Amino acid sequence: MRTPIGIAGVVAALSVTSDLTRGHPQGEAMRACLLATELARRAGLADRDRGVVYYTTLLRFAGCSATSHEAAAVFGGDDIAVRARGDLTDLSDPEEAMAILVGLGVDAARLRMLGGPPGLARIYEASTRADCEVGAELTRRLRLPAEVEAAVLDGFERYDGQGAPEGKAGPDVAAAARFAAVGYAAVMFDAVGGPPVAHETVARWSGRALDPAITAVFLDAPAELLEISDPDELWAAVVDVEPGPPRTFHDDAALDEALGGFGDAADLKSPCFQGHSRGVAALARTAAYGTAADPGLVHRAALVHDLGRVAIPTGIWERPGPLRPQEWELVRLHPYLSGRILAASPVLAPLGAVASRHHERVDGSGYPAGVRGAELGAEDCLLAAADAFHALGEARPHRPAMDARSAARVLSRMPLTRQAIRAVLEAAHVTAPVLPPLPASLTERELDVLRLLACGRTQREIASALVVSPSTVHTHTAHIYDKCGVSTRAGLAMFAMRHGLVTPG
Repeated sequence: MRTPIGIAGVVAALSVTSDLTRGHPQGEAMRACLLATELARRAGLADRDRGVVYYTTLLRFAGCSATSHEAAAVFGGDDIAVRARGDLTDLSDPEEAMAILVGLGVDAARLRMLGGPPGLARIYEASTRADCEVGAELTRRLRLPAEVEAAVLDGFERYDGQGAPEGKAGPDVAAAARFAAVGYAAVMFDAVGGPPVAHETVARWSGRALDPAITAVFLDAPAELLEISDPDELWAAVVDVEPGPPRTFHDDAALDEALGGFGDAADLKSPCFQGHSRGVAALARTAAYGTAADPGLVHRAALVHDLGRVAIPTGIWERPGPLRPQEWELVRLHPYLSGRILAASPVLAPLGAVASRHHERVDGSGYPAGVRGAELGAEDCLLAAADAFHALGEARPHRPAMDARSAARVLSRMPLTRQAIRAVLEAAHVTAPVLPPLPASLTERELDVLRLLACGRTQREIASALVVSPSTVHTHTAHIYDKCGVSTRAGLAMFAMRHGLVTPG
């Protein structure tokens, strides 16, 4: 029987995605969750209500990639800087609001073009509404209580009624949202300047952005509470404090739906990415059948393989021309960040190991680590091929979408394993083009034998695996060694790895 998978651990790990979307330190959502949940306990909330606070805080900013494209368009390309500065600003204070606009390069002419303060207010209202709706959708995919959904929808409301999108005030703002707001304010400003700055800001925002009754609980012991929210093992601490009986995914389909939801949210980073992760996942899973790859593993890894995209400013993804060197270095980080997000959870870590390699290539020319040949697993190679083929069929700011045949021709020339290329094209119902010639004039049958020889199989084992006679294998072996210019298995393995011929698994 399958061991139940806890929702808390999965959501806690994936909450790092919202930290990166907003340009905040990794782990901020988890810190805020610990603090808000403890504030709720000290305020006397029952277990069920504390559970609502717990999940609301983890998911408060889960939908913040929703308007990355719009924020980048309005404020010069760097949507991450907009959010990072905005979160630390009391936008109801005209001086603070003007300071952030100046910092973002919005001069008087640009402000007039945006419709002045009323125009900015409309932009903010629309943005918060979209972010909240996406976050609320994720709570539904996780099958969390309706109270969590309602509180996430109130994520940008303020106690004084100056928030958005509805302008709710006081007790009309969901209680869990009010606890989450204090939790985030405290840990955000603690990261900026330590407990003194957190204490001063929470006190100053009390009665304005924050509920004074909740801030009073924090201000009663700020240093103690901030220490609680900053443990050595952050992920484990968050999982341990989940109020009430741990929530679990009912079945594998429920976990897949949750992962797909977070992948969908990350794909909102730019309109050109929408549907990419889910499309790659479906293609990779179909292609995996009949190969050495695990269909379930490659499917789940594909659903979340591009989470790291949210950490790169949208203006870079949407640049119509060549990237600058420093921009390219940022882009090269996104698979690594996907792996880092998933690594915290034992359940998600195997997915992260595959997701982090979806831009690696068998000749070592890929990124972020330049992994090559036999170091790549079957799932790594299949996801890389599925991602590349699916992306070629999608329009990008620097090129139009390719038709399936053109994409197949490009894919066939990429430094990917021939097995992965064939499997993906078969899954996509595209006739495979003629693949590039094999090195040393090897034939396809010789390639099959070479792979098994390089892995240490005996000629008798190879004959059985390929359903041919031992004498046929002997003949192929002699030709292979002669063509490759080697005389030992080790020499043959080196040749195979150099040319990306070794089949994983």
